[in-house]
Amino acid sequence: MTIRAAVVTDIDAMAALSDAKRKQYAQYQPVFHNPADNALELQKPFLATQLERANNICLVHEAADGIITGFVIATVHDAPPVYNPGGKVCGVDDFCVASAEGWQEIGQMLLAAVWELARDSGAVLNIVVCGPQDAAKRDMLAELGYSVASEWFVKDLI
Repeated sequence: MTIRAAVVTDIDAMAALSDAKRKQYAQYQPVFHNPADNALELQKPFLATQLERANNICLVHEAADGIITGFVIATVHDAPPVYNPGGKVCGVDDFCVASAEGWQEIGQMLLAAVWELARDSGAVLNIVVCGPQDAAKRDMLAELGYSVASEWFVKDLI
């Protein structure tokens, strides 16, 4: 198993993992997480732009058979001006593994690699997006010492 920088040829696998996560989240909150009909195809150009951004960290987990079983995209940036964590922050939004069981090994490996690279870029805080019903991912984050800082509440107004 290998953690390595994501490349353009990984985009299809990354998009497929993300599509599965999107469908999972749609079950939790079907209005906010309602996928577009062509979400899978729309995401591929988005992922390509993420790979090109200098302040992004884009990593994949590649199994011994060459299959991509997880990926993470993180952005190192300044904190909003109203907060002072003591340095830059690393925001992790796109973060997927192939199965719930994969969070304990693959998820932890990806997050450790991101954090190492983010610290080298001056980050002092790591922020990871995780839905409240995403139990396996949430458990992994809690085991690593992460705590909930914010949650969004949604109400359908239609």
